[in-house]
Amino acid sequence: MLPKHINQPSDAPKVSVCVVTYNQEKYIRQCLQSIVDQETDFDFEVVVGDDCSTDGTRAIVSEFSERYAGIVKPLFHEKNMGAGANYQHTHDHAAGEYIAHVDGDDYCLPGKLQCQACILDADSGCNIVWHRMRVLADDEKLHNGPPHLSDDKLSCLRLDRGDILQFISVGLNSSKMYRRSVRDYAIPSFPVVDYYANVEQIGNGYARFVAGGYYGVYRSGIGISSQGRDTRDILRECFLLFSRKYPKLRARTNAAVLTYLVADLRQARPTWLMFLMTSIQTFSFAGMPRFLRGLRFMHALRVRNV
Repeated sequence: MLPKHINQPSDAPKVSVCVVTYNQEKYIRQCLQSIVDQETDFDFEVVVGDDCSTDGTRAIVSEFSERYAGIVKPLFHEKNMGAGANYQHTHDHAAGEYIAHVDGDDYCLPGKLQCQACILDADSGCNIVWHRMRVLADDEKLHNGPPHLSDDKLSCLRLDRGDILQFISVGLNSSKMYRRSVRDYAIPSFPVVDYYANVEQIGNGYARFVAGGYYGVYRSGIGISSQGRDTRDILRECFLLFSRKYPKLRARTNAAVLTYLVADLRQARPTWLMFLMTSIQTFSFAGMPRFLRGLRFMHALRVRNV
C-alpha cells in the first residue's frame, strides 16, 4: 500500500530538509542552526517532526520556526508516533524537488545542500546521493567516517539496487538526499528502517556519493532507535521480503544475510541461529561467492577508528 503524499506546490522550494527528533534538547539547536546557515543558490525549507518530546526540544523548534518563519516548519505530534512513523510523516510533508534527511542529534557542515543538489541536477540517473560524514564518538573527538575510498573511486561509484541490497549500510542516513519523484514506496507490515527505504527508492536508477570533503557530523550511539522491535528482527523481515520481491537479485540478498550472520556473532546478544535460518530461506548458489567478493568493498563502507 502506497502512502498518500501532499502534492508539490508550484512555488515549492527546491530542497526540503526533513529533521526527525524526540527528546533531543541537547542537540537539536545545533542541528537546526547548521541547516538554516547553509548557503545555497536556491530556496529550501526545513520540516521538523517532533514526536511529542517531553523535554525542551519542542520549545527550541518553536523558537526556530519563529526566527526563520517560512523556512522552518514544525510538525508537533500530540502523541508519540514512534521513530518510523515520525520519519514517514515528516517526509510526507516535504514539498521540495529534492529531499534531504537529518536526524535531530546530527548536524550539517557548510556546503552540504548545494553540493548534493548539484549532483542531482547534473545526473538524471542518480536517485539518491550521500556524502561522507565525520563521526563524533564517545571520546568527544571527531573521526573520519565512511566511506573510506579515494575521491577518484568515490566519484566513479554507481550503486544500483543489487548493491544496496547486498551492502546494507551504504550511506549514513543523515547524509541522504533523494528525488521527490522516488519518495513513494509500499509500506510493509513491519517498521521501516533506512535500509528498506534505500532499496525501494533507488528504483531503476543508482546512488552516488559526493567526492571530496565531509559535509556532516554523525553522533555515534545517540540516535533514536526503532521502537518496539529489535533492528535485527526488522532486517530479517527485510531480507525475506526482498528475496521474494526481487528474485533476480536473490544472490545479493543472500550475500547480505551472510554478512549480517557473521557480524551478529560479535554482538553482545547474538542471534546467529535466526540469521542462519534466514540464510537457508534466502539461499542462492551465487550468494557465498557474492559475499566473499564483496568483503573488501564492504570494509571500505564501514566506520573505522571509532
